[in-house]
Formats: sequence, structure tokens, C-alpha cells
Amino acid sequence: MLFGFSPSIAAGNKYMAHHCGFTKKVLIGTFQAAGFVGVAAARRPHPFYDLWAVASVRALPDDQLRALAAQHFPSGGRS
Repeated sequence: MLFGFSPSIAAGNKYMAHHCGFTKKVLIGTFQAAGFVGVAAARRPHPFYDLWAVASVRALPDDQLRALAAQHFPSGGRS
């Protein structure tokens, strides 16, 4: 994924471009590698292309983790 201030990028200011490689799987793995035990993530396809995650440093029951995600994720998310 490449995003940034398009007019500056088009003018040759490549430093205005941001490169990101997070997929849902990579994001979850990154949280887990950082010590987060409970992780829930969701993505939304076209036209949104966004990725959401919540994480907890302590283990949470699945229903509590889902409730936390529901408080912060937009509706229409996918697992």
C-alpha cells in the first residue's frame, strides 16, 4: 500500500509517500510479538480498505474481546 500527499508525490517529493505492509495476519502477529495476549482484528474491503485491531496485554475471554472490538470497530467489519 502506498499513501501520502498525492500532489507532492507527483511533483517528485517521494519522502511524502508512506509504504505500509500490514495485512490482518501481519498486524495480529505484530501485536502478539510485542506481548499482547488478546488480539481481535477486522478488515473492510472496497470501498474502505481499512484494518482495525484491539489488543490486550492480559488474556480476555472471547466474549469480552469481541465486546471491546464492537465498541471500537466500524459496523460492517469482517473477521
